[in-house]
Amino acid sequence: MTTKRVLIEDWDGDGGIRIPDELLQEMGVDVGDSLYLIEEYIGNSPCLVLSKTPRMPDHVDELVDQLGGLAKEQ
Repeated sequence: MTTKRVLIEDWDGDGGIRIPDELLQEMGVDVGDSLYLIEEYIGNSPCLVLSKTPRMPDHVDELVDQLGGLAKEQ
């Protein structure tokens, strides 16, 4: 995961975040595409995550998917 610093700018009284073109290209999105801003926690610290999906998968969901795959192999 890469970390990029962005500045919240004033756009006619509203806060706006300018996303660098290189970051849009890395994510595979372009102007007009929809992105989701998701609040996640790292430890006790709230963080904002920019995602192409409306929610982040729960780590438990990932483990269940892996176990389901193992069960199918047996």
